[in-house]
Amino acid sequence: MGAFDAVMYGIEGDPLLRTGIVAFIALDGSPDPAQVSARVERLTRIFPRLRERAVGNPISPAPPRWEIDPNFDPSYHVRWRRLPDDDATMQDALDYAARVSESDFDHSRPLWEIAIVTGLVDGRAAVVFKIHHSVADGMGGLAMSAALFDLAAEPGDLGPLPDAPDPEEPSDLLARFVHATRFELDAVEEVVVGGAKFALRTARDLLTSPLDTTVAAGRTALSAAAMLAPQGAPKSRWMADRSLTCTFTLIEVPLAELKAAAHRAEVTLNVVFMAAVADAVGTYHRRHGHDLPELRVNMPVNQRRPGDEPTSNHWAPARFLVPAGDEHPAPDRLTRLQRLLEEARTDPALGLSDMLYKALALLPDPITERLAGGLMKGVDVAATNVPGPPVPVYLCGAKVDVLVPFAPKSGAAINVALLTYDDAAFVGINSDPAAVEDPAEFTACLAEAFAALTAEPGLRGVRAH
Repeated sequence: MGAFDAVMYGIEGDPLLRTGIVAFIALDGSPDPAQVSARVERLTRIFPRLRERAVGNPISPAPPRWEIDPNFDPSYHVRWRRLPDDDATMQDALDYAARVSESDFDHSRPLWEIAIVTGLVDGRAAVVFKIHHSVADGMGGLAMSAALFDLAAEPGDLGPLPDAPDPEEPSDLLARFVHATRFELDAVEEVVVGGAKFALRTARDLLTSPLDTTVAAGRTALSAAAMLAPQGAPKSRWMADRSLTCTFTLIEVPLAELKAAAHRAEVTLNVVFMAAVADAVGTYHRRHGHDLPELRVNMPVNQRRPGDEPTSNHWAPARFLVPAGDEHPAPDRLTRLQRLLEEARTDPALGLSDMLYKALALLPDPITERLAGGLMKGVDVAATNVPGPPVPVYLCGAKVDVLVPFAPKSGAAINVALLTYDDAAFVGINSDPAAVEDPAEFTACLAEAFAALTAEPGLRGVRAH
């Protein structure tokens, strides 16, 4: 298990830091059960990680390793559910998905599950795909789930079924000891050698450009210290409580409007998204008589390279302060927000994140959990966005109407995740009702913020599902 994956796995000794990612897929009809079984079988052969369990080592602080589950049964991971009320609504399905997200995995099995929810109004259905963050990040999970989709209601020839991976021999104590020792030696070597290379490179650059190098090295050191420094209490004292409960709500934003707003302001789509989140948090506080000048945001920075496998994590956490939305925002706020996000994205400490997380992975789980918890629980809002399919797709004979991720709260009051699909941007809001007393009101604030930022004559408006 990679260092970052191991940290995602190890911090869950604190249930508030659970890291399950949920993809919610609304369909215009019920998918064909035979096709679902066949497609899931193919999916687990294309991505063998979905057949692997995490096996720990009781005699070493080294992280678990992935082993093929000798008892793997795909039917265990696929559950068909019908909600108790006839003609259940989309929100009923979202409520069910939220309950799924709150539960832990059976760690003796592969860390994923799929629930197909039928009986929704107008014969619709929903698919809830939950995966542990140690298996994949959001981009990787989306790449894996793409193997479930087709470009037409009737799928074409998918080609021969890949061979199923053979289970390994049950690992004995010696094999686990060898694995643990190898990881520890490799991790120590990388931390030591990486640190030495950084020091040598800095010394060399000092000879050729002493002033610039001193400034850059100082900034890197400060950034690395800030990356690992406990964040303290959230900036919002009103939204400071945390619980294990999740509430899922959903907004649909016309993608053309979102792109047009970014184009008009000469900023990225991500900046408009982050501005809407900040505006919503500020508005929600003002309506309840609370002042919030700024909020602390955790946003993943994608570090995937061409050829990286969908499994595993390839991102680094960027934490930064964002001004809460003002009732009368300055005209240049999007430009200023773009500069702030660019500084966070190019933070020099992000280049050291792999080495830093390898050092964290060497520590016993309780220490890693405490350190990571100090970083994550001081966050007000987590936010992420990923690109989805640019055209309509189908799942086992049913058209996908909604495709949206719900990222884990992991210590934050709210996690807001945006995914672009076809001609829409779907925004999944995972809020903690212990922190957000009225999730529906906050969702309305976010819809209003998007509408204000993207309003353009002739285009259809933002809507909450």
